[in-house]
Amino acid sequence: MIKQTLMAIEGYLHSVENGRRPLIVVGKTNTPHGKELVEKYGHEKGVRFVGGIYDFKKLDSVRHFSRAYFHGHSVGGTNPSLLEAMAAGCFVLAHDNIFNRAVLKGNALYYPSAEKVTEYFNDMDAIVEKNKKTCTDNNIEVIRNEYSWEHLVDEHEKYFKWLLEQFVD
Repeated sequence: MIKQTLMAIEGYLHSVENGRRPLIVVGKTNTPHGKELVEKYGHEKGVRFVGGIYDFKKLDSVRHFSRAYFHGHSVGGTNPSLLEAMAAGCFVLAHDNIFNRAVLKGNALYYPSAEKVTEYFNDMDAIVEKNKKTCTDNNIEVIRNEYSWEHLVDEHEKYFKWLLEQFVD
């Protein structure tokens, strides 16, 4: 995620949003990666490192009231923080990779580079106006229909029944 976080910060710094609205970076700053980011970008007026937020209500509030949520994870399967952001009603701009696309489908904008992040920031007002409501509404429906506990339990039950059938003659 180091490279993807750098993309978001660099994209912001080269955009018209730099200094207009802050870029809030949530996450541990006492890790080697966090220290590296703070050392490199901590002096930038528009970039604010707030550290980890472990109170879920506060984190959910930050997510919900943000103009956009940049999701930089690029490996693994379904990322819990992405699902939480979707459920909070975030307008998601995600690193362009198969994992994020599998979860978000057409309900996000994707960035493969810092230059694309800059383009998004430079046109943020229009992008939010055009996409936020539809994307966030769709993502909340995806959470309700595909990631609810009820749905997940039902899907696991179907899978386990199928597995058992494989061993019955």
